[in-house]
Amino acid sequence: MKIATIIVRVLLGALMLFASISYFFNLMGEQPEPTGDLATLMAGFMASKYIFPVAKTIELLAGLMLVSGKFVRLGTIILLPISINIFLIHVVVTGTDIPMAAAILFANVFLIYANWDGFKEIVKP
Repeated sequence: MKIATIIVRVLLGALMLFASISYFFNLMGEQPEPTGDLATLMAGFMASKYIFPVAKTIELLAGLMLVSGKFVRLGTIILLPISINIFLIHVVVTGTDIPMAAAILFANVFLIYANWDGFKEIVKP
C-alpha cells in the first residue's frame, strides 16, 4: 500500500505541475476552440479574469506538495475541489475524457484515504 501511495502521489503531483506550468508558460500552444456548452462555460471563466490563475496556482502548489512529499495532506485537501470540478465538467459539460477526469478524482480520494489518520481530528464529531 505504501508503494502504491507514493506512485499515485507522485503521478498526481506531476500531472498537476505539468497542467499549471503549461498554463503559465503557454507550453501547449494554440488549443482548439471550445464549442457548445463548454464554450459558454469557458467564456464565463475567462470573463471573471481570476478563476484560471487562482485554480492553476492552487494546482501548482498542490503539485509541489505532492511531488515533494511535504504537506501531502494539505495538498490533497486543497486539490479536492479542483479534482471534483475537473470530473464534473468532463461528465456534465463535455462528455469526453471522462476516464482521465475520473482517474484524477480517484487518485485524490485515494490519497485522502491513505492519509486518513491525519484527517480523523478534522471530521471527529
